[in-house]
Amino acid sequence: MHDTFAIGDTLPVFERTTDFPEWNRYAAVNDEFIDVHMSADWAQAAGQPDVFGMGNLRVGYLHCALYDWLDGRGDIASFSCQFRQLNWRQDVLTTHATVTDVSTVDGQQVVDLAVGVVNQRGEETTPGTACVVLFDAATGARMPDEPERAVIPERDPGVYLDDATLAWLGKPLPPLPSLPIDANDIRRWAQAEYYPDAPPAAVFDAEAARSGPWGELVAPRDFNPFAWNPDHHPEAYPWMRGMGTEPGYRGLNGGQSNWYFAPMRVGDVVTADVTLIDTFEKEGKVGTMMFLVDETRLTNQRGELVRITHRVSIYS
Repeated sequence: MHDTFAIGDTLPVFERTTDFPEWNRYAAVNDEFIDVHMSADWAQAAGQPDVFGMGNLRVGYLHCALYDWLDGRGDIASFSCQFRQLNWRQDVLTTHATVTDVSTVDGQQVVDLAVGVVNQRGEETTPGTACVVLFDAATGARMPDEPERAVIPERDPGVYLDDATLAWLGKPLPPLPSLPIDANDIRRWAQAEYYPDAPPAAVFDAEAARSGPWGELVAPRDFNPFAWNPDHHPEAYPWMRGMGTEPGYRGLNGGQSNWYFAPMRVGDVVTADVTLIDTFEKEGKVGTMMFLVDETRLTNQRGELVRITHRVSIYS
């Protein structure tokens, strides 16, 4: 039986006032103790007036809002967002999500949503979209098929875009396996994102999780299985520039697009295959901006596709 949804329906909000208690908890589970999030001196050296929060924590808040609304009826199939504003200390961040389409795909009910996070000034900080799939009792938990692979374009050098960067287009990095996922990794991730409230029982208690759609404790969809892996350094990929104040080295997280498939379970070892799939320049208000789009494909030890992520990094 399908649930009834209508275009224009809105989801309950997920709201948090963020500062160092929220940021530090998230940094601890995501290994994200990045200088500009921790030190005013470093943030000012990078051209900002003060420290600011992680964009990925806002992604987490949106996933919490979707997870709470689904309440075990289905799962998040895809998610995409941009980062438009920084998250300053004591900002009040409030999620929003509105149904934009309801359809049936391969016998499954699919709901598309426009999502975002606004601050207390009414500014949209994280506009995006999401797609959720509702599970049928007869067929059980089943995720949509993966999208077609990205076509690697041909690009020319520009102001900041050089031949060395272009040489990485379509050239995969060596595969990197994660450490085995532990139940406490999942619990702590959920605790950090739901703080100061307790997380839902289904992402903390193994017994409660058995009654969920996957029948066991599984990680939140935005969970990072590579946190605290000494061999995983996404900011040191060979096409990245690092963070600085020189033109071409002023870096920002531009956003991400995720597609979700098999859930990450306790004991899973997840392997990442990373490739630079596009790079280009645009002219903006701050002058020339160079965009880098890398793709990470995660698979588990059973050969199941877990997640595809397209991440956008911007240098100006």
